[in-house]
Amino acid sequence: METDKPLLAIRNLNYFYGDTQALFRVNLTVCSGQIVSIVGPNGSGKTTLMKAVAGLLRPIQGEVSYQGEAIHDLAVHEVVRRGLVYVPEGMKVFPLMTVMENLEVGAYISRERKAGRLDSVFNLFPVLADKRHQLAKTLSGGQKRMLTLARGIMSGAGLLMLDDPFLGLAPRDINRLCHTLKKIRRHGLTLFLAGQHVRRILSVATRAYLIEEGRITLSGSGDQLRNHPHLQESLFGIVAGAG
Repeated sequence: METDKPLLAIRNLNYFYGDTQALFRVNLTVCSGQIVSIVGPNGSGKTTLMKAVAGLLRPIQGEVSYQGEAIHDLAVHEVVRRGLVYVPEGMKVFPLMTVMENLEVGAYISRERKAGRLDSVFNLFPVLADKRHQLAKTLSGGQKRMLTLARGIMSGAGLLMLDDPFLGLAPRDINRLCHTLKKIRRHGLTLFLAGQHVRRILSVATRAYLIEEGRITLSGSGDQLRNHPHLQESLFGIVAGAG
């Protein structure tokens, strides 16, 4: 369950696209057992932050450590080997592969532990066990999202970073995914979420951050941020006391 010791620590992180600064001294922690959500307007730096942490954007200024080890100079595959897995916006499956083949792709980096992780994945997602021999393209939208999460777990993730996990899902599938994320947490994984579905992202969060123009401007529990006047004005256009 949740502890006070940071699993992921981001210290004074800066990133530049050419001469344009996109992140400004970002400080953020994710503790083991948490679901941490980061929200903000379009273009505020959410995806840039996640990609920088995952090793997809280099070089960066500042420090990023995972399980106490500096990772800010590591290549993507080395970050994944350490258990930090980034699942990008859209979370695509390989449509012409079976469910099982998709899961085996996820296990490529750590094949020696595939069997044990497969048992865990099928325990978390029984529908994937039932459909293991079907082509991924035959799955529903919600099932495809489960498959991308399962593929991340198969890679040995201790921390799953999910960029806009609710993108493109029907409301019923969004509700199911919220329950799934909480279930994943109960099974010992830590989650770091970003996205545009602000109320949903915050509803599952044990810790949350607001980022605006590359700067962290608010932090607290998911409920605290969701009800904060500044966030409501910034993201929903609701002005405290109006009306």
